[in-house]
Amino acid sequence: MLVIAAMGLLTACDAWKDDIEVKNEGINKNLYEILSSESGVSTFARILQQTGYDRFLQEEQSLTVFAPKNEALSGLNLSDTEQLKEWVKNYIAYLTYFTDQSGKFEVGAIRMLSNKNIPVHTSAISGATISKANCPASNGVLHIIDALIIDRKNVWEYLNEQTGYAQVECIKSFDERVMDTIRSVQTGIDPNGRPVYDTIWTTRNVFLEDFPLANETQAFTVVLLEPNALNLLKTKYAKYFVRKEPEEQERTVLRQITLDMLLMPVTLDAAGRYASFNDVLVDIDPADIREMYQASNGKVYKLNAADVKIYNNKIREQIIEAEHFAERWDGQDAWSTRYRTWASNGQDVILKGQTQNTFEYDIYDETGDSVVHKSETKTFQMHYRTASERFISKSNNAYLKYRVPMYSVPYQIRWVAYDDNADHHYDVNDTIRFEMTLEQKLLLSFPDEPEVTRLSDGKIQNNFSPYSVMAGVSTAGVHEETLLTRYRVITTTGVTTTGLYVLEQPFPAEDDFGQGATLKCPYAGQATFLVANTVRKTDTYAGVMFLDYIRLTPWVEPNE
Repeated sequence: MLVIAAMGLLTACDAWKDDIEVKNEGINKNLYEILSSESGVSTFARILQQTGYDRFLQEEQSLTVFAPKNEALSGLNLSDTEQLKEWVKNYIAYLTYFTDQSGKFEVGAIRMLSNKNIPVHTSAISGATISKANCPASNGVLHIIDALIIDRKNVWEYLNEQTGYAQVECIKSFDERVMDTIRSVQTGIDPNGRPVYDTIWTTRNVFLEDFPLANETQAFTVVLLEPNALNLLKTKYAKYFVRKEPEEQERTVLRQITLDMLLMPVTLDAAGRYASFNDVLVDIDPADIREMYQASNGKVYKLNAADVKIYNNKIREQIIEAEHFAERWDGQDAWSTRYRTWASNGQDVILKGQTQNTFEYDIYDETGDSVVHKSETKTFQMHYRTASERFISKSNNAYLKYRVPMYSVPYQIRWVAYDDNADHHYDVNDTIRFEMTLEQKLLLSFPDEPEVTRLSDGKIQNNFSPYSVMAGVSTAGVHEETLLTRYRVITTTGVTTTGLYVLEQPFPAEDDFGQGATLKCPYAGQATFLVANTVRKTDTYAGVMFLDYIRLTPWVEPNE
């Protein structure tokens, strides 16, 4: 009975009467004519005349108009025409939106001429109840409402007015003053031949370019943490975002939290984990919501508490595809990106070159009835080329470069370096066979440290360690991941291989960078990886390279 009574309060202008039969006189009149015939909205009709939108409602097609009753406009300043021109745009929309027989719209929001998305609910639009619905016209539909539509700010407009929230200040810190290249006019040339401009400056914010919180065409849900809640999360994040400079560490942690609190459009109506635009799940309980603001393009929640699980959430294992290198050295012709069905993402990368394996084995001397130790050397040449393609690499430390985000945690690093030619082996005799082995090394520089680079003579500078390197061994024809481990390198002064990081032997000792297959990253940020040859041999036999992908597995306490 209550439902029937409530529906009785909503009077329709015959849009659904007699099985959706529409009065002919409505169809023959435009929106302004229909609106002018309703005495209860005469003030709104005068505003339309004053602002020029009366002609708009007569000439434009497919419009929806929400007209407030006269009594709802009693407090409106009718003397400021320019302000009214902006105000009235919030009551007119392109496209026609009818309610169904239960009084509901098929959409959750309607975009007005103001570009604001106005939320609609059963028999209501942004705080105003629809008292007369679905009045049809030849060019659209009129709804009469009993109150003003709440003028909702977009998410950024609202956030920009909030004080005492470090997340807001963090977003503002991305503001930078830049020259407006379109409006600035060149006025001459300086003595050095550089152009001189009558410069017009503008403000750019790269954070808001990536996350346009003021854009009315996109939707956001933003969590603002109260100071105590923010400080708890900052303490939790701190050990995973260590930076060389304490001030930069503070900024980094705050930026990360600010990013994680930008949620995909959602209503926080149940305890659970909510996804952010940063692909992080945030644990939220609605009981911790202190306040909620419904913006024109989303929602802003002020929370007394929120949590982010670090393990396999904030910090996850990552895969770097070989073909997504930032740079490669030794000329384009030396490299080949291959399409293979077995490869991750369908591709791997090889460096065409040649390498040399030394095999040692024992043979049985029947005449002397003794075991004789014998060394054998076999050279493998892997060209992977057509008849017309003659270039192969003979360079030391040819490399693939990758930019890799890392956290201040220990890592294990694996890769697939798959020589898919099982014929790469050396047969000593009918019973002794040695498979071709492939060694590759990983040179790297940690975040906040000078970048690892290759010098013109092939030597490496700024590797994380001057006396060790990460390396791995794979076998021809065996498709499996290789776990990288630390190796000592030749560093003796005067040896021609000094600085080339040629491997000497495994590096078993523990130091500040870890031990064995565990590599400790001291700082958070962007690391640089060089996957390189020149492991046991140099120059002509510096080595072939294969790479399908690199896998970084961080160590994080599972309960964190």
